[in-house]
Amino acid sequence: MKVRLAAAVAAVLLLGCGFTSKPQPQTQPEPERPAPATTATNPQAKATTPQAKATTKAAKTGTLSSRSTAQTRQRVSCSDIQTELQLVAANGLVTWTSRVVEPGGSVTVTPATGTLAAGASVVVRIRGTYPADRRTFSVKFEYETNVGSAGIDFDINC
Repeated sequence: MKVRLAAAVAAVLLLGCGFTSKPQPQTQPEPERPAPATTATNPQAKATTPQAKATTKAAKTGTLSSRSTAQTRQRVSCSDIQTELQLVAANGLVTWTSRVVEPGGSVTVTPATGTLAAGASVVVRIRGTYPADRRTFSVKFEYETNVGSAGIDFDINC
């Protein structure tokens, strides 16, 4: 009798814990399927909103270089700075900015910023005055690349 009672209690416990004589099949939900696209051969089909394709490719940024022009002078008169250089983009789009590294004078860069497509160039003019006792300064042209920032230093002596 004790054996039957113990077996009955064990059966009740097993059933209560989810154990049955037949295992229940486990199913997973079906993945969502995209709606069929509308085609020109099926005029009855409903129009669907096109999905934007995800891209992992970052926009390619280029590099910037400088070239001398007929007016490029790295040695100038501090009381009348008039020089220029040409910026050239290669290998992609380049957005650049300029700044005078050692401020103290009245130096302007025209244009001060810009965006160049690959192969395009711009002549940048540097004008103004700078304290003669300081004798040297730089104009830095900075831009972003796919791996960080980069720049060109244009040193001017007077």
